[in-house]
Amino acid sequence: MKKIIVTLIVIVMLLSNALTAQESREQKLSNFINTTLKTLPIIPSVSIAISNNTETLYANGFGKYDIENNLKCNSSTNFYIASTTKSFLGLLATLLDNEEKIDFNEQITNYKPFKNFSNTDIFKNITVLDLITHQSGIDNHYLSFLLAYSGDYTNETIVKLIEEETFQNEKRKAFEYSNFGYYLLGVLIKEELGLSWKDLLDEKVFKPLDMENTTAYISRSKNIAKPYVSVFPEKLKKIHLQKSDATMHAAGGLVSNANDIGKFLSFFLSKGKHNTEALVSKALIESTYTKHVSTSHDGIKVFDGKAYGKGWRIGNFNKHSVVYHFGGYSGYYSHLSFLPEKNLGVAVFINHELGLPIANLIAKYAYDLYLGNDSNLKKHEKTLKKKIPKLLESAQKSQTAHEKKQAARSWELSLEKQNYIGHYYNEKFGTAIVTFNNGENYIEIGNLKAVCTPFPQLDTMRVELIPNSGSVIKFIVENNESVSISYGGEIFNKIK
Repeated sequence: MKKIIVTLIVIVMLLSNALTAQESREQKLSNFINTTLKTLPIIPSVSIAISNNTETLYANGFGKYDIENNLKCNSSTNFYIASTTKSFLGLLATLLDNEEKIDFNEQITNYKPFKNFSNTDIFKNITVLDLITHQSGIDNHYLSFLLAYSGDYTNETIVKLIEEETFQNEKRKAFEYSNFGYYLLGVLIKEELGLSWKDLLDEKVFKPLDMENTTAYISRSKNIAKPYVSVFPEKLKKIHLQKSDATMHAAGGLVSNANDIGKFLSFFLSKGKHNTEALVSKALIESTYTKHVSTSHDGIKVFDGKAYGKGWRIGNFNKHSVVYHFGGYSGYYSHLSFLPEKNLGVAVFINHELGLPIANLIAKYAYDLYLGNDSNLKKHEKTLKKKIPKLLESAQKSQTAHEKKQAARSWELSLEKQNYIGHYYNEKFGTAIVTFNNGENYIEIGNLKAVCTPFPQLDTMRVELIPNSGSVIKFIVENNESVSISYGGEIFNKIK
């Protein structure tokens, strides 16, 4: 009896110690994220998920996802996840290939709409696999503006632009990261199968994995973290550019949250299982992050990027293989990664322009914390304390200089401001509407709208239709009347 009692006491003590360690680990991560938000007060909110092959180990939210309405972020808060969408499209394409609905090795000219083009030369010798591994060797100047930003298009417009405006890039079929291949994949699926990639993801991925709040339709999503901009805490404001269903595209068109994304990470770490049930084969999952092209990942010093698979980058972290993808858009940043050998995955979402260094720092801290690399935690804490404030200070200085430069500019207009108003049309970009209100000119193209500011050339106005990306509108004036505008190298003729 005494032996049994002693054994029970030991078991209870071990369980208690394990629970205490678990609580301590979660508390450490929470403390680090809370300290991050205090150190960088321009970041409104952070959402994080940590998973292994059987469950989500930790899911939480910090800060406020909607400052104006005082709404606190939690694990159910939805974020636009930008280019991490590509990891989902890579999986979808692999599933469709497995079902023989598409063939990775087939040339896209064997599929609609490409096989129906009057001239298919530029699209020959490009396979479906080339599209999702960024090796198509072709590009198009118009699709990103329409699909990712303005939303002012029809499916017929997109197909026509693909046929008429696609060109061969300088690198030919060498790896060149862009959204274009995924745009084409989305169009191919729609035209060939008669089904939307958005609905197929829901059928084949979201529902089987019980990802109840992940969707490609932003109109169906609630509790969405609002996008914010400004490097000054007192000037923090929502970005006017908001996502719509029309701008949720195949290269960056999903909304998800920590609870759902934890399931997605577990699905990959378990090699295709959900709740112990094998939904797909281990070989199929592993094929999505098998190297298809060697490439470094310059400019973002998080992981040592070495290759690209089907919607995943592949690299190293602390000498371990890491599978990952990042995503950025005006007011959002997302980090999605997992270590196959260590059975651990991390996702971090942030709703601010400068989310990149913070999301990646939090992810590295989480990995080292859960892997027991305690010595590295001090390094991350030091980075947060020393380097992050310097990054913010540098950004603030740059912004102050920019604003000073802007304020020094004067208008160089030959007409009164209200005489530039009108509807200007371009068959590729759509309609640009110039208005006048309370002494200010505004321009609107589809989902985009911006106030016009001075530019030191005759009959020009500077705009930021895409936040933090300035461009110039040139008005063509004839007989004291604005008859057209030049924007993005294109002419928009006045129609009314």
